[in-house]
Amino acid sequence: MASSSAPAPDLATQVARLFFDRQMTKVEIAAHLGISRFRVARLIDSALADGLVRIEYRDVPAEDRAIATRMEERYGLALCAVADVADDADTGGLDAVARLAGAVIDGLIGPSEVIGIAWGSTMAAVVRHIPTRAATTIEVVQLAGSSTRLGRERDAGQLARSLADRLGATEYPIYAPAFVASADVRAALARNPEVAGALTRFETLTLAIVGIGAMPGGPGEASSSVSSSLLRSGVLDAADVARLSASGAVGDLVVHPFDAGGRFVAPDLAERAVAIGVGALRRVPRVVAVAAGTAKAQAIRGALASGVVHILVTDRATARAVLADD
Repeated sequence: MASSSAPAPDLATQVARLFFDRQMTKVEIAAHLGISRFRVARLIDSALADGLVRIEYRDVPAEDRAIATRMEERYGLALCAVADVADDADTGGLDAVARLAGAVIDGLIGPSEVIGIAWGSTMAAVVRHIPTRAATTIEVVQLAGSSTRLGRERDAGQLARSLADRLGATEYPIYAPAFVASADVRAALARNPEVAGALTRFETLTLAIVGIGAMPGGPGEASSSVSSSLLRSGVLDAADVARLSASGAVGDLVVHPFDAGGRFVAPDLAERAVAIGVGALRRVPRVVAVAAGTAKAQAIRGALASGVVHILVTDRATARAVLADD
């Protein structure tokens, strides 16, 4: 039992933990520590005033648990979070989905996570809504090389830096393009210390945060539209894109295209991708996919069929489209 002569900062920390973490009453804390309940009350007030304890009220969108449960049961998901918003994410609901994803991911992050982050506009929106933390033992690993065509905010390297800054984490970047000319070039890059630091951590990931890209021409999507960062990045040439179309690709996870049945269809691309491989991605204990917009319904179904995704965050209209077209 601590005495009333304990140093005030140490005592304030003990009181704050007992009150906020263990949910003990002021009377219980007073008896536990051998001090008066009035002193307990003063120490709680000072902990709040001095910033020892910070209370945040986050604007998290309402959820549609009924349709989320249907998604979990249909696709065997560990968790599905569905933002209950009026707008389709195609027409303005993406921020609500990103806010919900930020809250879900924040709840998953423990003190010593190794977190992989992909690229794209959805990932950029999500990172902005992940609450900040002080210095931690968390590691953030870039999951794929970069592309100047994506722009600074959506680039994988910038997103890894931003997430690491928000979490007070150590960052492991990939100083290389997402795709190179050959498997031999990829192997040579993997031996470079500027790249190897991230690649060697793929097998230690405890959490991966990814988007789901949709290839053009699927149902409900105009053939001229592109909602895949893999294609927007410009890292694939016309022959690559033609092969993907011929193979039935409907979407991609990180840099790996898959078809409607969830089969990954471009092993030749994977061999020259400076990115996490499908096998390593499957071994990550928790893969969180964030995807919104009814135009991505087919791609989301394919991603879920692949078995890679454990947790999905989306919006109500998109979830309905995924289930309706199943």
